[in-house]
Amino acid sequence: MRSYAKSIALYERTRKSLAGGVSSNVRYASAPVPLFFERGEGARLFDADGHSYIDFISEATAGIYGHSHPGIKDAIEKRMALGWNLGGHTALESELAEIIIDRF
Repeated sequence: MRSYAKSIALYERTRKSLAGGVSSNVRYASAPVPLFFERGEGARLFDADGHSYIDFISEATAGIYGHSHPGIKDAIEKRMALGWNLGGHTALESELAEIIIDRF
């Protein structure tokens, strides 16, 4: 039998600050309580109680790369090391705009 002690405690906490204790009505329908995920790796998600789940819908954002893809994570970490809110223009803005224009 699985234990959901941490998820139950987290749910009780969030019920004091979020309507219904969840940030999405889909999450409200989870049993025995809404799951609180701590991390994702590839196609797997891990909840606060240490249970592993296969993410069949890719959380609608992880896409084909899965959760915590090493190449994407590395690229983000490299960029973050240079700063993330510089208060001015960067060459990356122009590069992104050019990519978007080229695709459309």
